[in-house]
Formats: sequence, structure tokens, C-alpha cells
Amino acid sequence: MNIVNRIKPQFNKYVIDEYVKSKNMVVLRLSPYHCELNPIELAWSSVKRYIKMNNSTFKLPDVKKLVIEGVNECGPEKWKNFVNHVINEEKRFWDIDFVVEEVMENLGDCVMTITGDTSYSDSDY
Repeated sequence: MNIVNRIKPQFNKYVIDEYVKSKNMVVLRLSPYHCELNPIELAWSSVKRYIKMNNSTFKLPDVKKLVIEGVNECGPEKWKNFVNHVINEEKRFWDIDFVVEEVMENLGDCVMTITGDTSYSDSDY
């Protein structure tokens, strides 16, 4: 393990990262939990929908054929739609972010005064 730990860093690189670094650029990676900002997730969803709608035998060779057909269905026009959808979602996120920021700035300091009995029991709900 000592040898592996010593030489691992020299192989722990992505070719694309090294290429873009040589071009003075940076790769922007999407969060794995923001599928709405990743067009490949929309394409994969489209393929799965195609399989679901056309699978009548539930046999592996037939499903394999449907996967290939589903991928072929995701042509340039569909891909363009997926990318446009992602661009619109990103714009919507930015708009929401600015609205929230503006509301928070205009809200100022909030003070909540609690008076009276603040205890509760299960029967209150």
C-alpha cells in the first residue's frame, strides 16, 4: 500500500483536465445532485421512457434492442431541446436566487417576541 500511495498521485489525473489546463481553462463539473442542470440526465430519462413505453416482452435481448433504439431517438434536435431546457432551468435558478436575496436584504432585522405559555403537548396537534 505504501508503494501505491506513493505513485497514485501521478496517475490520479483526468486527460481532459490536463488538456484544458494547458489551454488556460477550467472544467466546470456539475453537482451530482442537480440532475435538472445536466442534459445527459434528460437524455437518459428519454431513453428509459422509450423502453418503458415499448417493452412488451421483458426479455433481455429485446430490452437491449430498445436501449439502442432509445439512444438513437435522442438525435441532434432532441439534444438541442435538452440543452435549452437546462439553460432555462439555470436562468430560473438565477432569477429565484436574486429574488430571495432581494427579499432578505429588504427584510432587515427580524425580531420575534414570544409571550405567554410556549409549551405544548401532543393533544395540541
